[in-house]
Amino acid sequence: MVLTGAAAVGLAGTARAGLPAQWEALARDPTGSASPDSVQERRKAARARVAALEALSLQSLDRDTGVVLASVLHGARSEATLADFAQGDGNSVYPVTYRAGQHTQVAAGKASVTEIDFETGRIAADTANGIAQPDFLLRRALLAVEAAHAQAQGGVKAALESQIVALTAQLAVAGDRPGVSRLPGGRDYYAAQLGLALSSSIDTGAAMKAARKRIDAIWDELDESLKAQGLKSGPAHERLQRFARDPRYLYPQSDSGRNRMVADMNLMLVDSIARLPQAFDPETVPPSQVERMSAADEAAGVQGKRSGTSYIIDQRRMRDRPSWTLPSVVHHELYPGHMLPPAVRPAPLSALQGRYGGAAYGEGWPVYAETVAAEIGALDTWPLARIGFLHWQAFRMARVVADIGLHTENWSRAEAVRTLTRLQGGPIYFITIDEDIDRMCLAPGVNAAQGLSTLDFSAKRAAASKLPGFDVKAFHRAAMAWGPLSPDGFAAALKA
Repeated sequence: MVLTGAAAVGLAGTARAGLPAQWEALARDPTGSASPDSVQERRKAARARVAALEALSLQSLDRDTGVVLASVLHGARSEATLADFAQGDGNSVYPVTYRAGQHTQVAAGKASVTEIDFETGRIAADTANGIAQPDFLLRRALLAVEAAHAQAQGGVKAALESQIVALTAQLAVAGDRPGVSRLPGGRDYYAAQLGLALSSSIDTGAAMKAARKRIDAIWDELDESLKAQGLKSGPAHERLQRFARDPRYLYPQSDSGRNRMVADMNLMLVDSIARLPQAFDPETVPPSQVERMSAADEAAGVQGKRSGTSYIIDQRRMRDRPSWTLPSVVHHELYPGHMLPPAVRPAPLSALQGRYGGAAYGEGWPVYAETVAAEIGALDTWPLARIGFLHWQAFRMARVVADIGLHTENWSRAEAVRTLTRLQGGPIYFITIDEDIDRMCLAPGVNAAQGLSTLDFSAKRAAASKLPGFDVKAFHRAAMAWGPLSPDGFAAALKA
């Protein structure tokens, strides 16, 4: 493959007007009250969306429409497939969890009795069909709803009381197996959830094999790197955890420590931006910086976040952020990670790109960008930064393995925790391993799709680089110029 046409000449100015007028209408769901009828309307809309997209695929299409259609079609088909299952509504498997549901709106005074009653009806219907979230998560959901009930008043309180009764009754059909393979048509259901998240067809066995191969290579290198630091005894993942506690690489839990961390990260950012022309087109990028979080946000438990073109870093637990982990945080959150695609394409061509495969691209690209940053020397200035880079990469690939293992291989929760601990080398800063596993149980396919997006960028680049005329800048331009793309969409972009 030699990049030609649009992919070779630059696309930052591609016109949105090239897409058919019906795109934005296709991206909208029917609105209405929470009711069985509204669910059926959304399911009907999902099927109609597929029919419209498939009809479009039979027409002679301009370049932009063809790329976007390739990017979203599999996701739309997967969403329509999910409509045929008894469990779930779109990408939501369970109506109420410890993280989602009207109970989360009580403190803000925004909970709706109508919506709570609708959730409770869905819980009862699931119970009748033998469908329930795993018992350990159901108990967490009960605790969350009970806490909201204690704060609620009037009709909301009464509605939540009925919901507590329904959730308690569901314990009778809840087992301890965490994956969706235990649900009716579970393996097909997982394939559809993964297809919705990635918006491309993927063989889970091949995906598991690819992720494990990448992890093996990561740990071979980490093993040697840790030995070079004098850590020679014990399993490699335990040695990495010991290394993460080495006080030589920890900032003080103080104002001066926080300021020094931010200053160091801004130096890392300047270095990374200076190296971008080695692999990317933009002569200039919007100014960006790392900033300290406000004391109020930090006290409230707010996690690190991007704001405009800045990254606001969470520094609550300074002793859990070794200095060698920070360069890859900069490369992921800022440049060439999250911040570079919007500099090339400020908005996607269609809202459907966010709906189908957008979240996978949204994390898949920054993780891939970390590898590019390593290639262009952005780790070289910072001692031991490659160990941090490898740890972050292991975390992303381990999530692929755990997600697929949970939902297709009937792993127990304990097995998933053990495997994730070993493969990623202990928890990373922003989430514990136990919490990560619990979230994977509730959002099947999401974490796998993110890692598989990263692997797809790497695989396509490896294949393209073997062909005459390969230009890495043109390759990266094609990855960003249309907005978020699924693997299928990126394949179409490379041919456009």
